[in-house]
Amino acid sequence: MSIASTVLGPVFVDDRGSADQPAALLWPSLFNDHHMWNAQVAALRGAGWRTLALDPPGHGQSPGPGRRFTMDECVQAAIQVLDAAGIGSPVVLLGTSWGGIVAPRIALRAPGRVRGMVLTNTTAERPTILIRTNARLLTRLLSIRALDGTVNRMIMSLNFSPGTRLREPALGANIAARYRSWDRRAVIDSVHSVLVDRDGALDALSGVRVPALILSGAEDTILPSALSLRIAGMMPNARQVEVAGAAHLIPLEQPEVFNSLMLDFIAQLPYPKRI
Repeated sequence: MSIASTVLGPVFVDDRGSADQPAALLWPSLFNDHHMWNAQVAALRGAGWRTLALDPPGHGQSPGPGRRFTMDECVQAAIQVLDAAGIGSPVVLLGTSWGGIVAPRIALRAPGRVRGMVLTNTTAERPTILIRTNARLLTRLLSIRALDGTVNRMIMSLNFSPGTRLREPALGANIAARYRSWDRRAVIDSVHSVLVDRDGALDALSGVRVPALILSGAEDTILPSALSLRIAGMMPNARQVEVAGAAHLIPLEQPEVFNSLMLDFIAQLPYPKRI
């Protein structure tokens, strides 16, 4: 466990492993902290990897900057996390939704720091007018404590497939309990920054040369597979896979499938040279 000083405030990092191991940086989705990656951390550690699973700004033990922020600042914060951890070799980036938005931008800004990427349930495009309108409404609802139960159910119904909600109801309950324990204003700032203010980066992705595995959930209505296909179509070394039985959080809904695809992907990456 460590705290990295970043442009977006202190960022908590669940750092497991040693300096001589290849490293992976894991950035979760909105409303999630580093716990989202528990199954992936276990799999990566078992394969001999060092893992740095972070709490993004305004989530978990990362208080955020006390304001809205840009995706470029998220990139800067991620690089500062790597610097604080003394990571001298290119890393594999794992990002879901928000994390998947940030990861390719890291590869664009600092290509020598990235060995490969596994992106899930994500987009590289600016939010549409409808998404921005709905997100503004969500930020208002999040500020009203009397509506917490209704908002929790709405968020979980969007994030998880019906099958997941029926099979594992505790998943959503655990996530809601965690994010309701965080600073409400910081969460709202993060939601507004990611879902309303975010700029697009799709046209720039032809400059991302590192290998990328892009996963989408067959039942994801927030960021459907068409968005992942457009990302894969722009990157010269990317492959897209749609995962059945999952909506917006594949690492939680289908951890065995995700881990199998992830481990197969990283096993094929060339061993990095230290920079």
